[in-house]
Amino acid sequence: MISMRSTFLTLLTTTLLISYAQADDLLYVFAPDCGACNRFDKEVGTIYAKTQEARALPLVKVQFDQWQRGAHPLTNCAIGPVLGTPTFIQVSGCKELDRITGYSNDELFWIALKRMENRSTAASSAP
Repeated sequence: MISMRSTFLTLLTTTLLISYAQADDLLYVFAPDCGACNRFDKEVGTIYAKTQEARALPLVKVQFDQWQRGAHPLTNCAIGPVLGTPTFIQVSGCKELDRITGYSNDELFWIALKRMENRSTAASSAP
């Protein structure tokens, strides 16, 4: 029963990540024992889904160990390596557009996210 449940959850996660990767999304590569990840989860993660930024860049969480093993559906996408956590990667159409590596506080995160948004807007309006 546990194996069937685990298989179902893996399949569901894979399906969701594949559909997410087709639009602009913000991949959040994290580790459960990462202090900076836990701080992000408390300071930003609890409110992110309620923000305007989340409508433009929905947050998709991927565990670091799954990322390192290639146990995720984005292995064939044009995304650079993830060397540490947390790493936030802006993905559009299976291509990395931008990234934030690390987390120190919520204010710096929102500033970096605004930079991503500005670069994305500039790139989409370029001739």
